[in-house]
Amino acid sequence: MPHRRRSLRVSAGDGLRAMLRVMSKAFTALARRRTLATVVLALTLFGATRGFAATLTTGSSALSAGNASVAACQTSGTPTGAYTVAYDTALSAYAVATVTVTNLDAGCAGKAVSLTLTGTGAASLGTLTGVVPAGGGSLALTPAANVAAASVTGVSVAIAG
Repeated sequence: MPHRRRSLRVSAGDGLRAMLRVMSKAFTALARRRTLATVVLALTLFGATRGFAATLTTGSSALSAGNASVAACQTSGTPTGAYTVAYDTALSAYAVATVTVTNLDAGCAGKAVSLTLTGTGAASLGTLTGVVPAGGGSLALTPAANVAAASVTGVSVAIAG
């Protein structure tokens, strides 16, 4: 049987197809790595937020989170803070004159009240403290320092003790 010579024809298209296969495999491997990195990042963030939530402390006398606080003695409603303003010549602007905390339950009598005036980005502009009066109701507080009324964006109330 005579020996036949085979000729191998290679066209430019074959080289391009081979290069595309290699590139396709490289992109697939890269996509897998990115997917794995995304999953690892998501699990890390989920674990971190669960860890931060676990640091929220609760006790028999108070629970607080964010800007809202609820004391164990407060059985109905939520204490709220409202302020009045007066023109302050030292600031050449209106300033917080008094802050009144209302809706305090009688069961909270004698407990410490902390009220924080907040500004942009929840930055503290000043904290006022007092004691819930006998019988509950309301409590008037006066800021120790001048706080420009235009800077106040929120009021936070907490009862502790």
